[in-house]
Amino acid sequence: MKVMFTTDLSEPETITDQVQQLVRRLDAELFVLHVRMPTPTTPIGVDPLSGFGDMAYALYDPAVEKAIVEAEQHDFDAFLIERFDLPIRPALHEGDPARIILRDADEMGMDMIVMAKPRHSTLERMLLGSVTSAVAREARQTVVLIPILKDEEE
Repeated sequence: MKVMFTTDLSEPETITDQVQQLVRRLDAELFVLHVRMPTPTTPIGVDPLSGFGDMAYALYDPAVEKAIVEAEQHDFDAFLIERFDLPIRPALHEGDPARIILRDADEMGMDMIVMAKPRHSTLERMLLGSVTSAVAREARQTVVLIPILKDEEE
């Protein structure tokens, strides 16, 4: 059996402990997936060459992008080392989290997707959407949602 745990690296230790207990009980292989959001460009309202403000530009700095990618990889590696004592198969991707989770689960033949379920207000759900909700609705696999209790939130 293959179990995918998806993380945004903010889950409390109780969640990762529960994931490991589940994987042990199922005698499953554990895959841990973190999806990094693409680095936004910085919009500026002034043309850097002419100084006129009638055109909008977006700045992209490859050095900043590289530093962000390296920091995210470092954070993911530290999360894995601190939280898991089971053998794991980690993956770090960039893109839309729900789409990447669903794609990877299908491509890698996952039997189950495990996700922490944060609490959001109705307004937050309407404005931001929910990766967890999208995956739970669209996944072909069993989806297990572990609620993050109010006293566990940091």
